[in-house]
Amino acid sequence: MHRVVVIGGVHHDRIWQLDEPLTRGRRLRFSARGIRIGGGGFHTGCQLLERGAAVTMVTSLAQDEKGLAALAALKEAGFDTRHVTMTPGETVPLEILLEPDGERTILAPAHRSARLFSANGPLMGDAVYINALRLDEALVATLRDIPLAVSQLPLGPAVPRPVDYVVSSRADAGADLPSAWQRAVAIAGPRLKMLVLTDGARRIALHDGHRTVEVETAPAVTGVSTIGAGDRFSAAFLLGLLDGLDEASAASTASRTIADWLRRRQFP
Repeated sequence: MHRVVVIGGVHHDRIWQLDEPLTRGRRLRFSARGIRIGGGGFHTGCQLLERGAAVTMVTSLAQDEKGLAALAALKEAGFDTRHVTMTPGETVPLEILLEPDGERTILAPAHRSARLFSANGPLMGDAVYINALRLDEALVATLRDIPLAVSQLPLGPAVPRPVDYVVSSRADAGADLPSAWQRAVAIAGPRLKMLVLTDGARRIALHDGHRTVEVETAPAVTGVSTIGAGDRFSAAFLLGLLDGLDEASAASTASRTIADWLRRRQFP
């Protein structure tokens, strides 16, 4: 059994199921609205658990009714929650607009400061996945001893962390591949082996600073929610590497895995 540490957010998502695509200047109608547990750390960890990995979650939750409910949900799902920190405050849901074709738009408060992630003691694992901006010094030091490290490319100013692979979407990384690579190097340091860029149903780009390899994706799945799909891709890619696959094979396998998951998925 693979042992994986996941460092990332666990949120409450308020999902608005829109009846029509987002269009500037129009009045929008929605047919459903509900709150679900979400967040990059949660979706990544769920994929890992479903594939048989043992998952240690490093996150922080507000010590209110919603935060305690999220902690209970993590325990019920099978996460090791010894490194979940409960902090004073109120859980503020993220607003997610879900279009009829499954595409989502996330609305995050501009004033909310990035949380600081820390562990409640030593961490051990075969791999670690990071989707966080701020890591304390002790947590960064721990990462150096974990054999395989994968990080999401941060969307804002972030603490550097020693990782082997940085994953992002073209939409988040931008079209300029050299610039995206430099951002990845700045966050990962000399340990970085490769930048992995997804682009919806288009080819996945694997770039090592000199050469780019493109990987065909599985046939597109439309009409279902894509919430969490990118996080689950990262989890499946990481597991492929742990299973001994090369990067291209791991990316291809991850694409098929997530396409199968989308076909089975029910809202949201």
